[in-house]
Amino acid sequence: MPTFTYTGLSVTGDKVSGVVEAYDEIEAMEQARDLCRIVQSVKQVREGKNILTTDITKPRAKPKQLAIMCSQFAIILQAGLSIARAVSLVADQTTDKYLHRVLAEVATDVASGHGLADSFENKGPELPRVFVETVRAGEESGHLPESFERLHKYYDKRAKVGAKVASALTYPIFVLIIAVVVVAVMMVMVIPAIAGMVSSLGTDMPAITQFLIDASNWVSANWLIVLIVIVLAAVGAKLFSTTEAGKTLLAKAKLRMPVLGVVGEFSGASQFANTMSTLIAAGLPMTRAVAVTGRVLGNYVLSREVGRMEAGLEEGRTLGECMEQCRYFPRTLIEMCSVGEQTGELEATLETMGEFYDNETQRVTDRALSLMEPTLLVLMAVFAGFIVIALYLPLFTMYANM
Repeated sequence: MPTFTYTGLSVTGDKVSGVVEAYDEIEAMEQARDLCRIVQSVKQVREGKNILTTDITKPRAKPKQLAIMCSQFAIILQAGLSIARAVSLVADQTTDKYLHRVLAEVATDVASGHGLADSFENKGPELPRVFVETVRAGEESGHLPESFERLHKYYDKRAKVGAKVASALTYPIFVLIIAVVVVAVMMVMVIPAIAGMVSSLGTDMPAITQFLIDASNWVSANWLIVLIVIVLAAVGAKLFSTTEAGKTLLAKAKLRMPVLGVVGEFSGASQFANTMSTLIAAGLPMTRAVAVTGRVLGNYVLSREVGRMEAGLEEGRTLGECMEQCRYFPRTLIEMCSVGEQTGELEATLETMGEFYDNETQRVTDRALSLMEPTLLVLMAVFAGFIVIALYLPLFTMYANM
């Protein structure tokens, strides 16, 4: 629990100061008033960071770990244990370092009488908004075990889809890395050695051979400059991607790319449908569900379009009418959401569409990879053939002149 220092005046007018532990500054102020007549200031004590316990990378809860944690919460709460006891038990069983730390701090807050959702929001700022809002809805409605069960299904599905996509991408990425390493080694080490042997033959160099030798010599002499340029280009691209224009351009490029653009479109549709279904089932109002969904979508353009739907809903328009303005959602998703809204089965419709687009995302990903793998092999074959021809052409020329 955060620690606060306070200064004030006692009943006799003497200046006093002290330390209190409180959930937030308001509670610290109330505790300070019980200890002195007039409170002049309240400040939170910033804890120093220990380099041995500090996370090197930005902490982030993985979907698989969240799914396991939510399943444990659902089982324990359904057994009738108190929320404070449930948080302590789950914290003891969690192996993820970040979640274990958050749960330990949340357990202390909940034992002090604070709400579960507020504690998660305060102690785990990196936790997904879907998780926090669904817990809050379940806490307010009195159906917390059911909310954790929905979250378990949601994150379990996201983890499985992510694992399938990652598994499918492993082979092409491995081939690409090997190709880059091989090209670098040949340009810096192999070609110069072979070029010296070819030059000793005393024949005129064909243009293709001379080009390859000149390129290899230039890379060998300027490899440091090439490396610096690549690093600067990567840093510049990273900085540009953090700007409004950069995020928009990158997001649109992902949705418009040949073959892979369909993967991004279907993945966004799946994430929208699954997230909306989970939030609506938890009892969130439509405007709040749309606002949260807009913040958790991975593609920036889709996130911005969904975020703009909140204003339309507040004006009295239906979800289907608001989705008509989203240019990058599949037409089928828009039509089905309109039908589900009209029939009063929006939650079930969104859940069905989420499963449908999960399968479609996997299908188009497999199709994209099936096209990518032979393309990589052909490019490698072309490059290897170019090198072989360039190196053996002087030999053929020498034999022809004999």
